[in-house]
Formats: sequence, structure tokens, C-alpha cells
Amino acid sequence: MLALHKLFVQGIYGQLYRLYRWYERPILGPIQPESLSDQWAASEFVRRLRMEHADWLQVLHDMDAITANSQRSLYYSQKDVTNLVLQERLIAYSLGHLGVYNMGDYPIINAPQGVKYHFILASLLLVSEADEVKSFRNEWQQAAAFIEALALTDEQLEQLISGLNLRAGPNRADRIKSLQIAFAMGEIAVVITRDSVVVPKRKGPEDLPAEYYSPKPYTLGPHEEPGYVPPENRHSGLHNQAALAPDFNTSAESFKTTRQVDMKNLSPEDDAAAEALDDQGWNKDKVKQVLKSGNNFTETPFNPGDKLYGFNTTGRPRNLDNSAYLLDEASMDDVKSKYFKQGHWDKEGVKDYLALPCFNQASTIDVMAVTKPATGIQSTIGKATELLRYDGADGYTTGTMGKIMGGGGTQITLDTSALK
Repeated sequence: MLALHKLFVQGIYGQLYRLYRWYERPILGPIQPESLSDQWAASEFVRRLRMEHADWLQVLHDMDAITANSQRSLYYSQKDVTNLVLQERLIAYSLGHLGVYNMGDYPIINAPQGVKYHFILASLLLVSEADEVKSFRNEWQQAAAFIEALALTDEQLEQLISGLNLRAGPNRADRIKSLQIAFAMGEIAVVITRDSVVVPKRKGPEDLPAEYYSPKPYTLGPHEEPGYVPPENRHSGLHNQAALAPDFNTSAESFKTTRQVDMKNLSPEDDAAAEALDDQGWNKDKVKQVLKSGNNFTETPFNPGDKLYGFNTTGRPRNLDNSAYLLDEASMDDVKSKYFKQGHWDKEGVKDYLALPCFNQASTIDVMAVTKPATGIQSTIGKATELLRYDGADGYTTGTMGKIMGGGGTQITLDTSALK
């Protein structure tokens, strides 16, 4: 079967595109899909793609628009694909003309404390994974402030202009202006990477392993072992840095799941899950939210005394009436096996695996007990995105950046009247 989210197609003029199903489309600030909302634009786009008739048939079959043995002409195949484009069920992103799509060929600016700013064409975000991204599409002042804060030397400016193939005059002002324009037009972005750092000492008790039940939440911060160095597989993101905290006000409204759900046209699996969630007492908005957060919905039984877990921010009380995303013993063990290493939690990894929003710092675990027989809805967590900012006590701020969480963990939704 054709994997549309990995499908690259070429236009007759050398343009390269990546096709996505509507629910797989990436949410990336600097990158916008092709605008194909009218009949002429959509049909011309489809007509100019270099694809054989068999390719169109395979796309239609993968989109559940035809059966495997369907016999139709090229004309009607392209017409049906055009309709999918018009309905925004098939989304196209342009990667520009064929060229260099290796991130290693683009310039890097080194900053203090092991921070590296990797300047790339924004379209590269469609073919490369990145945990931290800075982009300033339509944000002229923010782009100018970011460039100014870098305090680039003339040599670094030349490196960026030539490495990104930007047009600029020979003087410094022209080159800075060219960078600002490229940011604001959504043509370039910056991927941020950080060298491994030593986690600072912190006074307080050691972490409690997740399997020990405690009526009080326990911290997931670092042990106070002198000279502790994070494991090699630790994520390089900012969520692991104790000196930085995510700013909730920046991203409270930006957290989005990438799966789309039409409540009036649910699949049989989603419809059954929605009915079960309704029986649990969740309102319509929460039911839709849960459906959008994952897939592969199944029922799983719970007995009195079973434990459920939820990552949280230290000091933030949990509202059980709104706790629709929990972990059972198996899913908690799964998270621990991946992100609890050498006695320490990789909070960045937890955030990515469970697609946690910015206000959940994964710095504590709430433990709940099932009080009566109940049936939970289990699902696989999907991708989510957000815009967020990390701030330090010394006034340092990362500025607003985009973050993509891949998900992949397992979550449980249960009637909260069966929990304490």
C-alpha cells in the first residue's frame, strides 16, 4: 500500500511536492500547503504532476476512493484526485525545485553554552525531524530581534547568505535585511540543538520509582549525585533543563493535535469509542478532544485497587473531573522502560511520547486508585504541536518556538467517578 505521508512527486517544471492525507498533514509555522481551493488550480496542479496512471490509481485506492481492482481511465482517475484535493482530503506541500535536501549542507552558527543554530530552508522541515525550531513567518520585528541578538560577525553573515542562497547587497545592513525578509516570508527556519550538559545539583529527596505508590506526588527531578552526566539517549530539548520553565501564557491556545475528526462522519471504530466515552459521562467537547488525541481505540477492564498514573507539574493540583488522559500499569511501565534511565527521568522524552502540553512539565506523577469495576478506553497517542517559550530565572528566554511531539504512547480514559 502506498504511504502517502512519504510520497514525493515531481511537477513538469522540476518542482518537488510531498503529499499528505488530510489528517497526517504537518503543522509547521513557516510552511504552508499549496493553495488549491478552486477547480482550475486543483486540476492544473494534478495535471502537471509527473505520475503514471497506475500511480493515480494507487493514490485513490490508498485514500479509500476506489477498490483494488477498479478499472477507470486516466481522465477519471485525475478527476477523482482533483476532487480529493478540492475537498482538502489530499494536501500538497512544495519543497521547491530539486536541489540539496541534506541538512548537513546548510550553515550552523555556534552560540554560548553549547547551543547551535542550524539555518535551513523551511521546506527541509518536511523531510527532517527536529525537536526545536524557530521560525518567524509574518513576524518582522521578532525576526529582526532574533538576528540582532545573535550578534553575527561579518564572516557569519556571509556564511548564512551564501549557504542559504539568499540575494543581498555587499554591505552588512543589506545582508541582515535579506535574512529578516527570508524569515518573515517563511523561506527559512532555524533548528536548535544543544550539547549534553551536566544537570545542576538540587537539594531534596531522591526520585521515587514509579511502581511505588505514594499518596503524595513525587518529583522527577535529577538526583543530587555530583558530576552526573545525562545518558546519551537523552533528548537535547529544553524540557530537561531544570533552570528553564515553559511559559504557559505563550502557548495556552497553541496546543493542537494533528488528527482531524468529523463528529458527523465517524468511522465505526471512532463511533464505538465516542459512544463508550459518552457512557462514561464526558461531554461532547471532551469526547471529540479524546478522539482527536489518538487512535486504535479499544476497551480494557479495571478492578478496584488497580492503579492509574498521570504526569503533572509539581505543585499543580489534578482535577479528576477533567483527567481524560491517564496511564495504567502497562503503559506506565512502557514509558519508564524508555525514559527512566540510570535513576533519572528524561522529561523531554516523556513529553514527546505522551504529547504533553506546555503546562505539564512532567516533573511529578499523580497516582490514582480504581474504586469500583469499570471499563476504560485505551488508545494510541497521536502527534501534537504547540508554540511555546522557555524562560530562565536570570531573564534568559528562548523566544517563541514551534514544537512537534510524535506521540506513540498509550493512554487510558476512564469514568472519573471510579477513581480517587
